[in-house]
Amino acid sequence: MDIANLVTKAKKGNEEAFEQLISSVRHKLYRTAYSYVKNEQDALDIYQETIYKAFTTLNTLKKPEAFQGWITKILIYKAIDFIRKESKHFPTDKEELFSQLMTEENIDTITYSLDLTEAFNHLSPTYKAIILLRYYHDLSIKEIADIMNYPEGTVKSHLNRAKKELRPILKEGYIYE
Repeated sequence: MDIANLVTKAKKGNEEAFEQLISSVRHKLYRTAYSYVKNEQDALDIYQETIYKAFTTLNTLKKPEAFQGWITKILIYKAIDFIRKESKHFPTDKEELFSQLMTEENIDTITYSLDLTEAFNHLSPTYKAIILLRYYHDLSIKEIADIMNYPEGTVKSHLNRAKKELRPILKEGYIYE
């Protein structure tokens, strides 16, 4: 069954459909939360808060096919809120924020090949975030633009520049359109 049908059923109160939706993104949500907070218990708390928020606000989702991007955005905001509460010093500069979130340790939590991990060390934090959202979370350019608060054109140009930087480092076959 496709995501749009499950979202439609879940909006009508079908809890089993909502559970199926969550099970389709559970692993990626947890790993994303963990990459932000680097703590299993905190990541689980953020994950649970995200599920609750998604359940209570599912009726606000206008495009059912955008469920994964929508719930990922909720999770990212929950993670950022958690970090703000835990730390008095939270970066306001996007570059600084992404450099903290996309450290080598965080990237290693997502099982990439050694070649890709090494290649990631050469990318800027913003490029790393865009590559992760596009190819690990399978989000569209529009969804990434919404999450990162960038224009779509900026996301496209960052993605192209990141791929251009990765091409000489990686062997053929790693990055697909």
